[in-house]
Amino acid sequence: MSTRNIHVNTASYTLLVAGKKKNTGEEWDVLEFSSLTELKKYRKSHPEKMAFSYSYALSRGVDTQFRHINIAEADHFKQFLRQIKRADLDIRAIC
Repeated sequence: MSTRNIHVNTASYTLLVAGKKKNTGEEWDVLEFSSLTELKKYRKSHPEKMAFSYSYALSRGVDTQFRHINIAEADHFKQFLRQIKRADLDIRAIC
């Protein structure tokens, strides 16, 4: 009987969305999503407001300092989606 070591890419991603009211000293409120579908559903029920600033990030984990390792990040949702596509990521793996 022989055994083989098969490497499977089990990369997991985390979608992060931060928001805060513009021109205030408030802290950012950060939400975490495990899928793009989940994020889109949230955005549909909670549309962006003009008085707020938003930031989107796709993280592939954290480093030894527990800081997120971002693959894509943007201040606008459509720009964020384009960056994910440009990074040549299989979006289905995130859905």
